[in-house]
Parts: sequence; C-alpha cells; structure tokens
Amino acid sequence: MVTSPKEAAHRAPKKYVPVSRTAMTVTLATAAAGSVALLPTAEADPNANVNDVKAQVDKLHQQAEQAAEAYNEANISLSDLQHKVDQLQARITAEQGSLDSARSSLGGLAAAQYVSGGVDSTLQLMLQQSPDNYLQQATMMAQVTDGKMATMRSAAEIQRQLNQDKASASDELAMLAKTRNLMAQQKSDIDAKEQQATNLLNQLTAAQRVQYNRLVNTTSGNVPKSTISNLPIPSDARAAIAVAFAKAQVGKPYIWAAAGPNAYDCSGLTMAAWGKAGVMMDHGSRDQYAAFPKVSESNIQPGDLVLYYSDMHHVGIYVGNGTIIHAANPSAGVQYAPIGEMPIAGIVRP
Repeated sequence: MVTSPKEAAHRAPKKYVPVSRTAMTVTLATAAAGSVALLPTAEADPNANVNDVKAQVDKLHQQAEQAAEAYNEANISLSDLQHKVDQLQARITAEQGSLDSARSSLGGLAAAQYVSGGVDSTLQLMLQQSPDNYLQQATMMAQVTDGKMATMRSAAEIQRQLNQDKASASDELAMLAKTRNLMAQQKSDIDAKEQQATNLLNQLTAAQRVQYNRLVNTTSGNVPKSTISNLPIPSDARAAIAVAFAKAQVGKPYIWAAAGPNAYDCSGLTMAAWGKAGVMMDHGSRDQYAAFPKVSESNIQPGDLVLYYSDMHHVGIYVGNGTIIHAANPSAGVQYAPIGEMPIAGIVRP
C-alpha cells in the first residue's frame, strides 16, 4: 500500500532494531471503547470542558499514531515476506523442472533396457519416488554405471532441496497470512481511535469548537513567524533538498499510512522528504531510527530526524532554530513545532 522511493543515494546498515518484524510484537496502547460524554455547559466552566476534550482527543490521536506506525512496520514486513515467497516459488518451479528432467532421462534409459532385455533393478529403484533410498542400496550393486550414479545423486540432491524449499515456502506463507491479519487489526485500532476523537469533537457546540480550535492553534505548532522566516539553509546539499521539501508540505493534512503527495503521516513525511534528496528509507519511524547514524542533541543539524516518545512512534525533521516540521495528527496536519514540544527519544542523520 505504501512504498519507499525507488532511487537511493545510500543506505546505512541498521544498527538497532527495537521491534521484531517476524514476531511483530508491537504493543498498542488502548483507550475507552466509548465516547466520553461532555459535562453540561451550564454546570461547568466551558473552557475547562474544552481543555478536557482536547486532552482526550490528543491522547486518542497519539494512540492511533502508535497503531499506525505498527501498521507501517507490518507493511514493510509484508513486502519482505512476499518477496521471499516469490523467490521460493520461482526456485521450486525450477527445481521441479530439473527433477522431472532427470527422471525423464533415467526413464528413457529404462525404456531402452526394456527393449534390449528388461529393466535392471537399479533403474526400477530410481523410478520410484524416493531416490535417497535408492542411493543407500545402489552402491552395493556392481551393475550400476558411473553415469547412472551421477544422475541419481543429482536427482536426490534436487529432491532434497525441493522438499526444503517447499517447507520454507509453507512457513513464509503462514507468516504472510499472520501479518495480514495483524495489519487488519491495527487498521481497526486506528479507525476506532480516530472515530472516538471525531465523536468527542462532534459533541462540542459551535462556541466550544471555536474555543477548541483556538486552543489547538496556541498549544500545537506554536512557532513565531520570525523564527520560521530566519531558518538557516542546510550546508549539506541533500539535507537542503529534504528540508526544502518538508517546508513545502506545511499545511497539508495528516492521514495515517500516507506518504504524499497530498497528505502524510509522520514517517511518511520524513521518508518523502529524504526520498526527494535521493535517500531511501522505510516508512516507519523506528525503522528510520535504526537505519542511520545516531546524533546527540548538541550536534543536531537541519535535516536530521528527531524521534519522540519512549517507543519512538513519532518522528519529525529538524529545520534549524530549535524547530522541526512534522505531520502532527489529524487535527493539526503538517506544521512547524518547537523541537522540545514532545519528549525526544533519539536523533539520527540520513
């Protein structure tokens, strides 16, 4: 569903993988199943009520994003597994053809011997479905020629590899099905969290919605225009391209699992920005952290990726002057934000 950019200037080896793709043991945060009813305006401070709604909506957005990043990781795993299965199936087809060819050759020899006086016991054994059993017995039979032995050994080896590849393909197909089921559950989790957030917002009166929007604007992405207008130009040419691309996306909506051009989630934005500079990375915040060299906050430079929260489920791109650009959430979209707006977990340099 979501693909990485095709061109890549380089890709550093992964040094740390905080989650297992095969086991996919990502823990998803949970929230109350139902919408939270608002206190009657007549009995409560309307502004306090809106503050409470915003806190709940923010929490639901964060939980949805955790599930979304887990979905992105599962999608990468799904692509890897499908590639393995395709390779195994191609190899199985080739091996089956080679085995059929070897048996056909031996079958021809058997037919010739039958015409000239009968099929010898060694060929009768080989034409069975267990060439390994044949090899254990054939060495004791003096009438077996070197040519037949070589053909038998080749057929037996092909059969062993064929059986092994069929078993591997079966395992990979089972994992493929498991991953698809996991992704369906993660999608359900995301949709449920966002629906709960929508239900909460739909309960606001028109006046409360104005208060909510004002609250969002003053507490999220609150970066002075003077800071934005004086952002430095990165000295690294590739970082300059990535930062310029990120700036051009500000104002676009947040949609989970999106990587442009019209909408983004957090890791989709950073992947697209650096992809524009020719650097390939996976669509997943934790995978992006694992793929590149680590940087201390004191040495941060524009273009670096900043990972947030202890599980690194959110990522933004640093643009200088203590500021990042990130796809925040469905309420805020792509925006500027202070680098310390969320708890920093790590920084990497593509």
